[in-house]
Amino acid sequence: MTDLEAIKHNTVRQGGRVAIAAALAAHARDGLPADAAAFGVLDTIAVKLVEWYGTAAAGEVLRHYAEICERQVAKVDA
Repeated sequence: MTDLEAIKHNTVRQGGRVAIAAALAAHARDGLPADAAAFGVLDTIAVKLVEWYGTAAAGEVLRHYAEICERQVAKVDA
């Protein structure tokens, strides 16, 4: 990946984070269960990962993210 491609991917990734955070905040603001919306988003993401990378690789990606999140929670708890 070139530097320009990396910048583009990072910009798109950050935009996705902002969009999802806004959607979840809107649900919470409306008194709706934001966690239910988050699981809906996760369902969609998981299906797309399987379509793009196959079941085994999608599983690896999700396990990788779980490990990263576990480390982030441990840092916050410390």
